[in-house]
Amino acid sequence: MNANPKDGFSVSLSKFHRKSLHSQMANTSGCNQLNDLPNIPLPELKVRGLQSAKIKASPKRSPHILKFYVHDAQCILNDPIKKANRRYENQSEYVFVDTYLDALHVIAQEEKKYKQGNGQTIQSEEFSEQQISINPQPTLPNLPAQLMRERMRVYAQSQQKEPQSIESQLAQRQPKKVIKTATSLMTKKILPNKLTVSLSVHQAIPSIKHKVSAKRWVMFTKQKNEKCFNKSVGWQEFQKGEVASITKIMTCYTTLTYLKEYNIEPDQIKIKIPGHAECIDGTSAFLNAGGILTIKQLLFALMLPSGNDAALVLSFTIAYLMILQKTEIYQYNRYLKGAIIDIEPQIERNKKLLKHTFLDQMNKHAISIKMENTNYSSVHGLNDEKNVSCPNDISKLIEKCIQLEVFLEIITTKIFKTHALTDKGGKATLYKWKNTNKLLKKSGWMGVKTGVTPNAGPCFTGYYKNNDMEAIIVVLNCSSMNQRFRDAEVLLISALK
Repeated sequence: MNANPKDGFSVSLSKFHRKSLHSQMANTSGCNQLNDLPNIPLPELKVRGLQSAKIKASPKRSPHILKFYVHDAQCILNDPIKKANRRYENQSEYVFVDTYLDALHVIAQEEKKYKQGNGQTIQSEEFSEQQISINPQPTLPNLPAQLMRERMRVYAQSQQKEPQSIESQLAQRQPKKVIKTATSLMTKKILPNKLTVSLSVHQAIPSIKHKVSAKRWVMFTKQKNEKCFNKSVGWQEFQKGEVASITKIMTCYTTLTYLKEYNIEPDQIKIKIPGHAECIDGTSAFLNAGGILTIKQLLFALMLPSGNDAALVLSFTIAYLMILQKTEIYQYNRYLKGAIIDIEPQIERNKKLLKHTFLDQMNKHAISIKMENTNYSSVHGLNDEKNVSCPNDISKLIEKCIQLEVFLEIITTKIFKTHALTDKGGKATLYKWKNTNKLLKKSGWMGVKTGVTPNAGPCFTGYYKNNDMEAIIVVLNCSSMNQRFRDAEVLLISALK
């Protein structure tokens, strides 16, 4: 670190990289001045001009260090042809300095050495003090040392101004205009389904929001003396989005509603597992093709391990029964009396018809429950931009589902073991399905469903019940698989206080 005793300015030139003027001018096309130069050592930094400045980030130096691009010969700067043929940066000389003030100081010193060594006078060019203070990195002409020191003094004074405090900066800010009229709201285009929320129009931020990682969530509670659930707290609960395997709640509800409507027992219908079930992606109950299972067994496979294969088999079977009920009543009655449904040929013939028949029934139930922000285009919830819902609508669906005894029996089961049957009635594959809901281990939690996809993120819907209160909690797009359960517990604790 060198110091100038006259002006009190510090100069940092520890990093100094230079090439000889001979090598630079030899590499420059059209420059024949080497022949005219005498055989004497040239002064350092001869006729240097500061052309431009760039920020250089280095692990060993702080990122604010300036890297100055320096040209060696004045002829390169003055000649437009040679200036156009400028060399690459790694072939040029440059110097590291800490501040712009140091750069001015370096140039002043080198100009002084050049003037003393050659006895030449350098003509100064007009360069205003205002330009130095406004633009700290201009293209500089060659200036004598005395004039340069004056510019340095002006620059130093401009840099010594005390910065304003935060309080004074905030006091100078103009307050934002408050939106008061309906017309101004329309011009601002504040939409309730967007992530950008106007707190004065849409909803206030709940005090518990910072403790919940989910991007969309809601909690409905019902006290002992109340007849229906009421919303306790929520955030973005009306915003649409993919819900992953939470879709399977509606798949289960549609199946159970159909069986209840026509007085069909869940164990009454037997289905032969098709080969299509083994080809689906995502979470699976690992159903083996050719085995025979009842609708109730498939419902356990749907809700506990979140089997996409079980959702596929159930949807095709229920849709096939709905079509038979209108077209072939004799065959329909045979299946009700215990005949095994071989759904594989029907899928190969009318796969699209069966799929849309069941999806239409799912969307009809959504309309009847007044799930206004919901649309189903999938029976299992794999990535599908059209398969969307919101926390508020899912809570309405769960409120309907917990009124069905079979549904409560399924979602409260931690582990379910069962055998598939063969065509002759013997035992085939043994299945053991574990519930993905980790909160079933804790007192009061009754289910309901987990889900995760890349688009929807980790999701969870839970039902809690004790002697004094019931709660339905929906958290969507949480930060992690385990955090979705913590989010639900945080919301429940706030309701129990």
